[in-house]
Amino acid sequence: MKPIVLFSIQFSLSLVAYGLIAAWYVVPRLSERPREAALQPLLWVHAFRVVGGAVLAPGAVAAAVPIAFQRLVGYGDLISAALALIALAALRARVAGAIAVTWTVLVVGMADTINAIIQSMRYSVFNHPLGVNWVIVTIYVPALLVSSALILWQLLRSPAARRAPGNGSQQPLAPQTRNHAWPPCCVPDKSAAGVQLTLGDGCSSRGTGC
Repeated sequence: MKPIVLFSIQFSLSLVAYGLIAAWYVVPRLSERPREAALQPLLWVHAFRVVGGAVLAPGAVAAAVPIAFQRLVGYGDLISAALALIALAALRARVAGAIAVTWTVLVVGMADTINAIIQSMRYSVFNHPLGVNWVIVTIYVPALLVSSALILWQLLRSPAARRAPGNGSQQPLAPQTRNHAWPPCCVPDKSAAGVQLTLGDGCSSRGTGC
């Protein structure tokens, strides 16, 4: 099997798997949380982009892989990881510019990821030994793409938009007797024919209207 075909299969299956995880488990949970709180677990995925810096280590990839490509991927991932950590700290501390920093993480991270994929095709890097970097590209990068889509979704949400606690359904109102608003201290007595009003315990007959 050609390396590019194997890469395409692994990358696509990983992308589908992460997409299903997001749709079935992540989105329902995050929908119930405020925007600032929902963004934090998504940013943690990007905080570990430091793993992409492994391409800069001596012998991490074949010597035939251009050094320009290695630096592009390595430093781009390190910068993106640092920005993600800054955004996490800002959101945690409720800093005024936290959302703006998160937008920066999204834009810089997506630009770096898309550019790295384009340049990898340009230099045909998948035809050379990549070591652990092959696993990073086929398993971790799809997670970055899905989490980036979820971050964009959260950033476009209204800050106050979140569901009520629980499953989001409204609690039923307490039942009322024939929807009547009885006067204070009056208790409906159904023992007689029809409904009659009697005084409750501890209530005087003055001004009750029963």
